[in-house]
Amino acid sequence: MRKSVIALAAGAALLFAVPFAASADYVKNGADIVKAADWEKMETVVIELDDHDFHPQHLKLKAGQPYRLVIKNVGEQDHYYTAEEFFRSVAWRKVQTPRPQGGEVKAPYFTALEAYKDGGVVEAFFVTVEKGTFEVVCTIDDHVDKGMHGTITVE
Repeated sequence: MRKSVIALAAGAALLFAVPFAASADYVKNGADIVKAADWEKMETVVIELDDHDFHPQHLKLKAGQPYRLVIKNVGEQDHYYTAEEFFRSVAWRKVQTPRPQGGEVKAPYFTALEAYKDGGVVEAFFVTVEKGTFEVVCTIDDHVDKGMHGTITVE
């Protein structure tokens, strides 16, 4: 019982240590949007992360459409797919790694997704909500300077 109380107190301290402003700009009714989406009409988009490029570099997506974004690392280094503003502008269903050893995470938004070198895969399931053009970069070392940048446009 004592360990449970300590764990609960530690979790609460961590929760309140995070500034509330950090989560102020995500899609608040995301769960409702995800529930109402027709996942039978989900489109799959595959992005390959190479040393030092995204393939494709520029994405065009449709507003209101459910997507499965498959991020595959085909390079010899770890890479991030960081699109913080875009990730806050969509309704998230989940992010997962493939089975059998994989798992999934559900959250109101993410800031970056990392695929490990030599074949790492991350799958993101979401519904696009806000229209616009959003920047995407790899935030590891100097990867963006070497070409790991692009855009996601939602029309």
